[in-house]
Amino acid sequence: MDDQLPRVLIVDDEERIRRLLLEYLEDFGEFRLEAVDSGEAAMQALAEEPADLCVVDMRLPGMNGEAFILAAGAQGLCGHFLVHTGSVDLSLSKDLQRLGITERDVFFKPSDVERILGRVRVVLAGGE
Repeated sequence: MDDQLPRVLIVDDEERIRRLLLEYLEDFGEFRLEAVDSGEAAMQALAEEPADLCVVDMRLPGMNGEAFILAAGAQGLCGHFLVHTGSVDLSLSKDLQRLGITERDVFFKPSDVERILGRVRVVLAGGE
């Protein structure tokens, strides 16, 4: 594994979704990938090694996605966040917006993994 590659953490309680994202993104060999099933597990993983980008489901058991994003952002454990959610009525809170999350960073399930890959690449390249 190339330690120079950006680290991407996938946080989703649905095993099928985690596997889909992992397998798709692995095919490109551009990222170091890890997937976890909860906000608490994500905080533990980030405490061991921060991530460059986190793809986060908003409806997580225990610590929900927004609470995870706010905690990880406040501690500087993840550089950027993408929201991957089945909540079609999601609106970004002011707190999430303050962390730099915009509508371009929100993907509604079922989403096109190619679009997610495109956004991951843009964000990690320092683009808008």
